[in-house]
Amino acid sequence: MESGLSQAFREELTCFVCMSYLTDPVTISCGHSFCRACLHLSWEDSQLPVQCPTCREPSQQKDFRTSIVLKKLVSIARQAGLMKYLSSEEHQCVTHKETKGIFCMENRIYLCQLCSDSHEHRGHRHCPIEAAAEGQMERLLKQMESLWKKIQENKENLEVERRMITQWKNSLILREEMIRTEYRIRHQNLSEQEEEHIACMKEEANYYLEKLMESEAMMVQKDKQLRDMYQELMAMFQEPYVVLLQDFDDIFRRSESMQLIKPLAMKPEIYVLAFNGLGQIFT
Repeated sequence: MESGLSQAFREELTCFVCMSYLTDPVTISCGHSFCRACLHLSWEDSQLPVQCPTCREPSQQKDFRTSIVLKKLVSIARQAGLMKYLSSEEHQCVTHKETKGIFCMENRIYLCQLCSDSHEHRGHRHCPIEAAAEGQMERLLKQMESLWKKIQENKENLEVERRMITQWKNSLILREEMIRTEYRIRHQNLSEQEEEHIACMKEEANYYLEKLMESEAMMVQKDKQLRDMYQELMAMFQEPYVVLLQDFDDIFRRSESMQLIKPLAMKPEIYVLAFNGLGQIFT
């Protein structure tokens, strides 16, 4: 009976999208609950109204507040799993035969109370494992929130860059037509000079087009890197607390470092100046 209750309890705390414990759970208008990150990815390119991943009921809202009760219940369930793991005989302190309930922040290892008071660890920062795990979860949540903002910022810059590329290509067609029209009206017998003028204009124009496309390519690459890291953070969130505590620092550093590097879009004023300077027919 108890096992059945535990299974039913876990199912209620499972996200239908990722099929793992709810991470930063939110409850949408139809009453179903999901990880915030799962909804971010599921609804990113959808216009309102969006649909519930479970019942397909439409929703006029994309952003929701964290469900405090569900978040607490998930924490209780995950902590219970951690303590069950640590209290098993094979994971007890070999020296003192006690449960390892303390986390050493310096050595990233689990200790029993007597080991934490020993000369080897006395000067280290210690924390109850439950508190350490909760602290890591909050750090991970903030990292994911920051990363998602970077993803959206890069996405907006990429859309701007692509619009500029389209506008640039269209402007080149228009500029060539303008040059040919001008030569037909004012210089009917200068076809060779006309082609030279257009070739010169295109050469200079292609320089700026190449810069725009290089910038676009860097943003596409950055988008993939950011999204891969976001997925990696999501996967880390779904790991048991015992894994999360020991393996978090590396992924945290990589995520921080990745967010410091941001490809810049070509400035619109450079685009305008370049366009105005191309194909000047008569000065």
